[in-house]
Amino acid sequence: MFGRNPSAMGGSTHLFTIWEHSFTGVIYMLIGCCVYVSCGITAIILSRQNTQPKRKYTTLIYFLLACIAVNGANPFHAASSLAGRWIFGETGCIACGFYGFLAGIFQIWCLFAFCVERYIATNFKNFYKTIPSIYYTMTVITMFGIGLFWAFMPILGWSQYGLEAPGTSCSVDYSVATQHYQSLLISMSLVTYGAPLLASYWAVSKAMAALRNTPDEEKSKDTHLLSEEQLTALAAVFIPIALISWSGFAYIALYAAFTNKGAYITNLAGTLPPLMAKFGCLLYPLFIFVARIRTMPKLSSKKP
Repeated sequence: MFGRNPSAMGGSTHLFTIWEHSFTGVIYMLIGCCVYVSCGITAIILSRQNTQPKRKYTTLIYFLLACIAVNGANPFHAASSLAGRWIFGETGCIACGFYGFLAGIFQIWCLFAFCVERYIATNFKNFYKTIPSIYYTMTVITMFGIGLFWAFMPILGWSQYGLEAPGTSCSVDYSVATQHYQSLLISMSLVTYGAPLLASYWAVSKAMAALRNTPDEEKSKDTHLLSEEQLTALAAVFIPIALISWSGFAYIALYAAFTNKGAYITNLAGTLPPLMAKFGCLLYPLFIFVARIRTMPKLSSKKP
């Protein structure tokens, strides 16, 4: 049944004051605005590049858009935090939980697609240069479909959506430690978190090995905004960011599943995982910017 999470009514050791809720709401707004601007501008800049192959940055752009999607529900979380309670009703909570699952899983699998693309680009160069545009369309549809499948499961009866510990945001109801909940969260932790990140690591390690065997003369010919070497390095950095930023959700989910103490998660412990996941999205465009700045040609100063 929908209702206030027991931890929001005294199950946890500390309940947020209205000032702590308001502070959380401000953080949601700041992170959301920064992610919308940074990821949006980066995606636009990459989309305007004239590269060969033509769609060199397409998968990376999809990933940046997925980062924006992860922060898409921030206004609802911020408004509820400022009010100190969830203000959008049962339907709004279910919709918000559904959207959060969809966006989060979509983002992780888009990262997987980006890492696999790095593997193809470095190990099968001729094939990579001739990949048809339908490949990218099918990729984003597949990644979205995976997210859609898992997001629908709680609606169809495999666990349920409900309020998180602070009572101002919604996800899977951690307080209901049923077998359905346990099986869903364990399955999701493996299929939508562990497996794609582990496979991403394998793909990037193979890509980096191939780059080490690439002649320097061939590398020097890649004069695009971001070279294949830079893109592979970015993928290698993105994996631990995703691993850490989503680890809060993974820990809370597995903790609640194995201990049956989801109703006693503190307000702070329930607030940190979504903020970690959303803040992580801010780091990706930052590292793209750093990768570009580090390789910009320096202006040679002339002596008078």
